[in-house]
Amino acid sequence: MKHSHIADSAPLAIHGGVPSRPSPIAATVAISDHARARVMDLVETGALSDYYNGPWARQFEGEFARFHGPECRAVAVNSGTSALHLAITAAGIGPGDEVIVPALCFVAAATALVQNGAVPIICDAEPLNLTLDVAMAERLIGPKTKAIIPVHFWGYPSDAKALRVLCDRHGLTLIEDCAQALGAPAYDRRVGQFGHYATYAFSVRKHVACGEGGMVLCQDAATHEKLRRLSNYGKGPGWDDYVSAGFSYRLAEFPSIVGLDGLARLEEEIAARRRAAEHYWEIFQTVPVTIVPEPGWGRSVYFKCPILLPPEMLEVRRQIVKAIGAENVSCRVPHRPLYSISWLAEYLKERHAYRGADECPVAAAAHARLIEIETGPHLPLPEAQTSGGAVIKVLRHFGARLAAPGR
Repeated sequence: MKHSHIADSAPLAIHGGVPSRPSPIAATVAISDHARARVMDLVETGALSDYYNGPWARQFEGEFARFHGPECRAVAVNSGTSALHLAITAAGIGPGDEVIVPALCFVAAATALVQNGAVPIICDAEPLNLTLDVAMAERLIGPKTKAIIPVHFWGYPSDAKALRVLCDRHGLTLIEDCAQALGAPAYDRRVGQFGHYATYAFSVRKHVACGEGGMVLCQDAATHEKLRRLSNYGKGPGWDDYVSAGFSYRLAEFPSIVGLDGLARLEEEIAARRRAAEHYWEIFQTVPVTIVPEPGWGRSVYFKCPILLPPEMLEVRRQIVKAIGAENVSCRVPHRPLYSISWLAEYLKERHAYRGADECPVAAAAHARLIEIETGPHLPLPEAQTSGGAVIKVLRHFGARLAAPGR
């Protein structure tokens, strides 16, 4: 099927051709007129934040919890990393405790553990969907293991149901990192409803974005109160009621208003990202690449679209990414595997807990082939068609170059 938006013979922008899109689509936060009015009212009052979170933050917490089910409770915080650290601390994870984390994820899953002196144990990906390998995770459980943190990377749900069964069997805590997967369905629920804790982020490109912010989800009153206390200096209900050590992780009122606004449009944003991904699935059949497939237990909400290049293109992956970027389409090599982050590798080697590429062969082989392209925020289908066309134009150019005689 020929698509008119794909200009196969057009010169690449990186070689002086006309870019597929006049300028990049900025990863800005869309704010409705209703939310703008709320923000202006807030500015008039000057009540921009409050201890234990203000009324707008509390409303954001309530609506976010209701979205995930009547049994859920939420505490809003100032970033996704703060949310992870809060959950890790509330779970009692401290110095020397081991926590299993996926090789393919964002560094915050490890950073938040290191803040508490805990030891991230890096687990390989399963081969098909590149989510945390549950069987490998079970083999990594030892006497010091305290928890498992699956990261629902790119919006693809990990098998959190199987991981919860595993955690319950071994007396471990399950903390779901849902920063890139808000609203993703898994089995008959959404991600975040399987863990003892679930954490979320509202920074740039997220399905709900408010500049910076995060949320911790739990399912019982005592844990909820503990999270609230830890997020506010460890204070109890009184002004001078210091119960424990704690942090200054509260969410201000302005981002809470913006977050509420985004939450109201979440399903619309997810649908737009899926339409973009479905278009990519259709047109990328004409080039030798593979989109990472969705798992059988759930569907991706496509924070980004991860694509595996064929082996013959590995040597030019960086050039491909640069060329797609020159077409004004967002394209990146994914975050490096945890084992290749130098400071973390040193930290783990000092504790005799380092697991490198040899112990994570699936993640290592996949990352060498991966690129990721834009699916949002607010990427309507015509723009997704432009993005897909640019990717195909670049891939066909490099494919022809690599196939040229004398190569």
